[in-house]
Amino acid sequence: MPDKLAELHYELALANRILANENVFDAFGHVSLRHPEDPNRYLLSRSRAPQLVEPADILEFTLDSKPVTPPTVQLYSERVIHG
Repeated sequence: MPDKLAELHYELALANRILANENVFDAFGHVSLRHPEDPNRYLLSRSRAPQLVEPADILEFTLDSKPVTPPTVQLYSERVIHG
């Protein structure tokens, strides 16, 4: 599973960059992805401009939008709409 999650982190970071490049997102847009193994979790970037998102920026959240691991970075306040 770690390789699959690493691949999804990469793809989600890439999705953020593509949507920003195509002007679908402005500086405040973001995209999430349901966790492939746990339907009670989702993946979302830390609070960062979408054109700068990297795989290491992707965090895991519960459906009530709580980070699974205590964060050391700023989170999107709008993350609740993804849960």
